[in-house]
Amino acid sequence: MDDEIVELNDDQKTIRYRFINEISKKNEKLAFYLKEIFHISTNRDRETRVKVYKKVLNDLKFGSIEREKLIEYYAKIMDLERRVRKYDNAKIYNEKIENPQSTATADRFQYVFSRMKDENVPLDKVKEFFNENGYAIFSLTMHPTNPTSTDYTINGGILFDKYLDKQIDYQQHLKILENLPLVGPKKTIEQEVEETIAIIDIIYETSTKLRYELIKALKQFPDYQYIIDVDKPLIQVSIWPAGDGDGNENADVNALKQAVLQLKQRIKQLYLNDIEQLSSEKKIIIQQKLIDNLYKTPNDLIHDLKHIPDTEDIIYKINTFRFHYAQIDIRHNASDIMETVNNLAKVNGLMENFSSLSLIDKKKSIIEWLNNDDIIEKLKLTDDDILNKSSKTAGRLFGRLKLIKNDIDIYNKFIIAETNSIIDVLSVFLLLKSSGNNIAEKETIIDIVTLSESVKDLEELPNLISELVDDPIYRKHLFYRQKLIVMIAKSDTVRRNGRGAEASQEQALGKIYSMVEKFKSKYPELKNLVINGFSGGGAALQRGGGRVTEVAHNNGRAARFYHAKTLGPSLLTIQGHQMQILFSPSSIALHTLQSLVAQNVHARAQTELKSNGEHYVLPRRAPEGYDERKNIEKFHNACQIMRQAYFNYMGDLDDPNDKNLTNESFNKLFSNGPWTSVILGNLSSRPSKRGGHGTVNQNITVRNLRGENPKLLDNRAITVERLSAHSGTHFLNYLSLYEGLKSINYDELNDIYICSKSCRDFMRNTALSLHMTDFDIAWLTMIGEKRPDKNQLISLAKDFNPNGNLMNTNQQTLAWLELYAYDVAKLVYKCILNKDPPENFDLHSPLRSGFSNLAQQLTIREESNEFGRYAQADMTHFINNNLDFVLHAYHCLTLQSCYAAADVVNAPEGGLNIELTRKQPTLI
Repeated sequence: MDDEIVELNDDQKTIRYRFINEISKKNEKLAFYLKEIFHISTNRDRETRVKVYKKVLNDLKFGSIEREKLIEYYAKIMDLERRVRKYDNAKIYNEKIENPQSTATADRFQYVFSRMKDENVPLDKVKEFFNENGYAIFSLTMHPTNPTSTDYTINGGILFDKYLDKQIDYQQHLKILENLPLVGPKKTIEQEVEETIAIIDIIYETSTKLRYELIKALKQFPDYQYIIDVDKPLIQVSIWPAGDGDGNENADVNALKQAVLQLKQRIKQLYLNDIEQLSSEKKIIIQQKLIDNLYKTPNDLIHDLKHIPDTEDIIYKINTFRFHYAQIDIRHNASDIMETVNNLAKVNGLMENFSSLSLIDKKKSIIEWLNNDDIIEKLKLTDDDILNKSSKTAGRLFGRLKLIKNDIDIYNKFIIAETNSIIDVLSVFLLLKSSGNNIAEKETIIDIVTLSESVKDLEELPNLISELVDDPIYRKHLFYRQKLIVMIAKSDTVRRNGRGAEASQEQALGKIYSMVEKFKSKYPELKNLVINGFSGGGAALQRGGGRVTEVAHNNGRAARFYHAKTLGPSLLTIQGHQMQILFSPSSIALHTLQSLVAQNVHARAQTELKSNGEHYVLPRRAPEGYDERKNIEKFHNACQIMRQAYFNYMGDLDDPNDKNLTNESFNKLFSNGPWTSVILGNLSSRPSKRGGHGTVNQNITVRNLRGENPKLLDNRAITVERLSAHSGTHFLNYLSLYEGLKSINYDELNDIYICSKSCRDFMRNTALSLHMTDFDIAWLTMIGEKRPDKNQLISLAKDFNPNGNLMNTNQQTLAWLELYAYDVAKLVYKCILNKDPPENFDLHSPLRSGFSNLAQQLTIREESNEFGRYAQADMTHFINNNLDFVLHAYHCLTLQSCYAAADVVNAPEGGLNIELTRKQPTLI
């Protein structure tokens, strides 16, 4: 075991046993069980380990306070261990990145500046690249939800991170953690905003440190000191709680009003706190004016502070966070937008049934209404009650848009989920204008963001964007905004079309980047237009690719592949647990923020072309002798075959008229998955698809909570992804890969890995998933039996028929999945290492041989969390075979804690691990 891993493991054990010792002061019995669990967890014989786990569960009955408390304590230990690992990994990363021989490069200002200096980039271009692309632009979203309670997240976990950061003894805090509720009932939007604000507070604290990192880096480049404005705000934060109304009827007008109030009150309090630290007596007057809302603009506050010494930091914060703290992204589904237009037209007597029109007639009507001032004025006077009676969706959506004009600083994006027509965008223009907002004029403040999810929509995206730019109203809107933001969904596309969809996402965005020169040439008013890629991923694994901070890097590669001449700064969503992984504590937030800014600048410098067609900063190329473009195309073609294979297994999930979604054998098997714990653990503010259940404060049968026969893919992406992970199979991360990789010559698999960064991320993430796959747990969870031996598996799998309409036994399906995973793993091994698999090959081999550091870390996590996964599997099998079993509060809390414990382990901190993406490809 590497020295670094030994240190990490020791630190993890230290926090574990310090917490157990704290527990023992009140409950020696549960402390004893916890020690017993962790003592046996490293025993090499699984049967021996399982005997101990069974004994503990038999001693503490399901539904008892004691079992609930034991698993709550256990889940807290999992969370604390993760935080220690995260902190240690960040230290390791920072140490290695300072090494001149490190391949970890563009995460630092110093490296990006040195690259530009070495390549003799003209000073005016250095200034332009930094001024236009030097930003960290991201949206924070609680969906997928953070499974821990708001109280635990803010007053427990995040505060613990701060103790680690400041190297303060956390013993007293462990007493607080012991008593905080780890999980709880369904969260309100107000609570989700509160949790998100806790993350922004860390970013607020870190913002000035980021400025100092920039100043420090510039000291090594005297020429750049005179052209780089170190007072320029580098951070642009947006949030989705309250703003994201797609599928969330709770995100109504009142929730949005409350979120605006929460943000404004919090930033005011932070400014008051900072001003209180000043020594000048003038601070009292300034504080009172701030309390009384006498400052009309943030600049007025800055004006008063400039006359006081030592206010440089707070002035920088005010320039960054203004009076709104963070902006709110508004998001609605295209179908809800069209429903709103239909009902708005109906209640105002414009048209009885707008939705029945053809696309051509819809476009004609909307343009006519947009250009008719009398109609717009009539729509502005729409009676809210009448519209709400006509359609609650329309009343909610239109009512929310009316709030924008009251706080124009707090809104700047309207995201249209599942955009598939120019009508969707023009409809948003109509709704914005009719709700009193400016569109296509100088005062315009809203960017209309298309969000493409299905592969079909991704393939049509270039045509849609061309049609939009050709439209006079949209083009005029672009003229005033000067940026075209294209958002690519990650997880939903993969749910619908399999892992092969990742190539479709890359191809779609690359083609859009390449179109900007055509737009500028055709329409001179768009000469300053930039394309901004917006990644709707949020986690390193299973939701869209490699490290979160490499979004700009990957977007730059896609742009260059399609011969784009430049690109704007990239945007991304950061979701759920990943927010705490990337931004807590401040030392980690500093690294994340610097990475996002530096990567954006570096991507621009590597992508933009000089007049002679050369890059300002030469991008890395494949080694000599490798045809990079040809191999990237091979990877894309393999992904196309993966998509077709996924379609053959699962059916066409993009077809709303296909009622037979998903292979029936997979449906049958995964109806026995850990639905109950996933539903209870994924308690976001969104209503449940199964009737709004999901609170621990009521008695409910398993049948009513999870449904009679839940279908795997007929759910939200996060539910599907978490169900696959918590079942032990992780099968959606490798299903269809065998067919795609087999389409490539076996001896050329490593060539695509060497040449394609996307392929390297893809294979590494697959290796991660395979390492976490645990078929012992899967057999217990969904079959209730011990996993068969190899010969039995082969016999069962041989009789499996993959035809979606044929019914296999659950044993046959699961056996086939396991052997399929092994077949995929062998090809992934060859792809990464360019070696034939060894005789002792298992599902850990690709990661263990290719990325030993990460494999060792995952092994430590999996050992630590095995009891939780076993307990969840045992309870899942019991309740799935007793659908009328009534779940009381302690049953639900126990399952929630199990979910929270396993969810932590199934979310590797890839963004902080040096070996995850920064290891040079091995040439053999």
